[in-house]
Amino acid sequence: MTSLSNDTTDTTDTTDELDNHIHVEQGRLGKLVMARLKPNQDMTESVEALCRQHGMKTAIVRGAIGSLIDAHLQYATPTGLREMEVNGPGVEILNVFGEIGFSGEASHHHPLQGVVADTDGKIFAGRFVRGANLSFITIEITLQEWIAVEQAEAVPA
Repeated sequence: MTSLSNDTTDTTDTTDELDNHIHVEQGRLGKLVMARLKPNQDMTESVEALCRQHGMKTAIVRGAIGSLIDAHLQYATPTGLREMEVNGPGVEILNVFGEIGFSGEASHHHPLQGVVADTDGKIFAGRFVRGANLSFITIEITLQEWIAVEQAEAVPA
């Protein structure tokens, strides 16, 4: 069963509304980390912990398989971000992508995104809500370090 949250809180992020700049970053790939998350571990928090444990300031999620107890996803609407709950247990992860980055001890706001299937095989996509996506049995995840060499700003023509 899938339910949409009735939360009417406007969670619109206005920091990039008028940002027409293109952020360009050159770099190289670093270490590769493959890990298994145990039951009841939050996927996003676990990825952040893995990055810290392996000394990665920025990491790209290369892939993930496994299942969640329930999935909590955010998606954009014309009036702002909304949340959706995909009920399990046993919501299958079909794809996870995104990056995790740190500046000091704080995490950059780049939520992981992905695609999941509920117990009836219906497909849902969105941003994983931090702290709300617990592994059901296990999640196998692959991270790769990104080492920035040069950053620049460009303005579209």
